Amino acid sequence: MKIFIRADGGKSIGMGHVMRMLVLASELRKRNKVVFLCKNDKSNKYDAGIQKIKNYDFRVIEIENNNIIENIIKIQNEHNADILISDTYEVDEEYFNKLKPYFKLTGYVDDVNKCYMNVDFIINQNINAKKLDYSKTAKKGTSLFLGLQYCMLREEFKIASKEKEAKESVEDILLTLGGMDDSNNTMKILRNLKILKQRIHVVLGNAFNKSVINEVYKFSEEYKNIYPYENANMSELMKKCDVAISACGSTIYELCAMNVPSIGIVVADNQRDVAKLMKEEKIILDTIEIQQLESNKILELVELLINDNIIRQEIKNNSNDIVNLYGAEKLAESIEKLCI
Repeated sequence: MKIFIRADGGKSIGMGHVMRMLVLASELRKRNKVVFLCKNDKSNKYDAGIQKIKNYDFRVIEIENNNIIENIIKIQNEHNADILISDTYEVDEEYFNKLKPYFKLTGYVDDVNKCYMNVDFIINQNINAKKLDYSKTAKKGTSLFLGLQYCMLREEFKIASKEKEAKESVEDILLTLGGMDDSNNTMKILRNLKILKQRIHVVLGNAFNKSVINEVYKFSEEYKNIYPYENANMSELMKKCDVAISACGSTIYELCAMNVPSIGIVVADNQRDVAKLMKEEKIILDTIEIQQLESNKILELVELLINDNIIRQEIKNNSNDIVNLYGAEKLAESIEKLCI
């Protein structure tokens, strides 16, 4: 089969959609041909996402920012794909209705259940997915792939999760806020944590502004326990680190799979419900809104994780087996079965 995946990532829009679709696409291309459809324009804000996809050796067909639906129909008339999977917030009921007749199957990767989705399947890998009512936003018979059993984790985490060693003390801290950081939130956190003696491993995302990257490197020259990483190997970093501060996107599930007790940072509105539920289930210690980063709360929470082994162990116990390491495989097989 030929499968189109529609996803965008880059400056100001983040890389989450692209990263999770790369996981699913890597699984699907074992038995199918997968092509990405990505927006591009003269602003270059989508370049980071497109380049990331190309780095994984996928073909990218760029579509114009205007007339998205018409562009996809034109591309489909030329390529005749069997399935279209969309992972973008820039959709509405018209998008789904107009594109559905052109494909054997259409699917949507959802987070917020915001509009009627005329598709054959809906994917929501989030912990709160089963609490959303899709009866009014999807037609009867739509296949629903909901929850952490369908979590899209990269292959590397299957191996790394088995290799991670448990430590009694906290020596290494991971800081990761996703693919972009236009508001320099990374530095806000580092300034709060600079008094700590532990090693702090800082992930610099693909769409970080150069000015932010330079500031982190400069800060690391003054504080020798700070280690910046570009093009980071996330599974290796998580294997090394004892606790983490992370945006509440896909990375928070990777940390659960790696048994790393974490503090969740809500960097987008769609992360709030996920973060709240994870805190209630004691899968993460606590959550912080992005506006609170310059307060003392972040330091207090990190010090609590560092000093209280009982709390860390409780979070680890609650995280055990909550995320399906083979969710992407299960998802790819389920989608393929729909086309038989």
